[in-house]
Amino acid sequence: MSLSSIGVEVGQSMKVQICGDAARWDAYVTSMPEASSYHQWAWQEAIRETFGHESYCLAATEDGEIRGVLPLVRMKSRIFGHFLVSMPFSSYGGVLASAPGARDALLVHAAELARGLGVSHIELRQGRAEQIEWRDTTAKVTMEVELPMTVQQLSDRLSPKMRKRIRYARKNGLEPKWEGPEAVAHFYPVFAANMRNLGTPVYPRNWFENICRQFPGDIRILSLFEQGRPVASAFVSIYRDSVELPWAATLPESRDKFSPLLLYWTLLEWALESGYRRVDLGRCTPGSGNHDFKRRWICNEKPLHWYYWLASGTLVPELRPDNPRYRIATQVWKRLPLNVANFLGPRIVRSIP
Repeated sequence: MSLSSIGVEVGQSMKVQICGDAARWDAYVTSMPEASSYHQWAWQEAIRETFGHESYCLAATEDGEIRGVLPLVRMKSRIFGHFLVSMPFSSYGGVLASAPGARDALLVHAAELARGLGVSHIELRQGRAEQIEWRDTTAKVTMEVELPMTVQQLSDRLSPKMRKRIRYARKNGLEPKWEGPEAVAHFYPVFAANMRNLGTPVYPRNWFENICRQFPGDIRILSLFEQGRPVASAFVSIYRDSVELPWAATLPESRDKFSPLLLYWTLLEWALESGYRRVDLGRCTPGSGNHDFKRRWICNEKPLHWYYWLASGTLVPELRPDNPRYRIATQVWKRLPLNVANFLGPRIVRSIP
């Protein structure tokens, strides 16, 4: 759908159009200190290659210069509906602008695009709070560790019990290993088994392979091996001075050796020694077991602000695995044979942002 059929000029010179120039888009994103990794053009490419979803890369320009961008991904299914997201399969995205006029213009055009496409809603995973008049929700938080100057200072933050358990894990056969994109082969079986055990459909393996190909220097994979077999693994994304842990998993049989603690400690230690300033441990639901685990690392807990434009009569969607509406489906999924869950999961999860 062309914006030329729905767009209007804002003010005297601000225009919003669909941008097709990846280099120009990324140059603007790079110039913005508050940009997230998910504003980069390559994320839309990875989504398109993996799931086939159509993207709308809205750019606000003034006097020929980009003043703001808004990546939107169109998702459509019979089960979960028809909507736009910025950005799906992540915690961040949304509108990125150098001036309020550019931000407002992008939001106006996004709403016009939504009406033209007939979608039920737009979800902006903005992250931080913004002066946006759309419906604001903060159902999730992200847990961010500000790294100190030394590993000793990092260790001193932890409880004596955590330090003891990390030492136990090291002494009892769990061997950490950092690898590159080739280690998707180690990461994916652990991740897929863990997702089945949680009752959640798994992403396809090529999602991680496509991310690695789009970001060849920014992805690392950390795995813990026991007798040569991966029993815990983390898919790690690097952007500027920060490290993000969007996906991690451990096998149940490794947890009596405290594999989650060793996995997270190894990540934090590596990030500090590599010169990064913070580690984003990923989003979670307040009050959940995952939330309690992450709090042990002395995190800055930050509400994730997700904003919604809603078509008339539409309620804020709740397409998340911990929604009580999906409790029965979750319990059934946990009982599926792993090969069945791995076959069905990618066909379902492509429509769950």
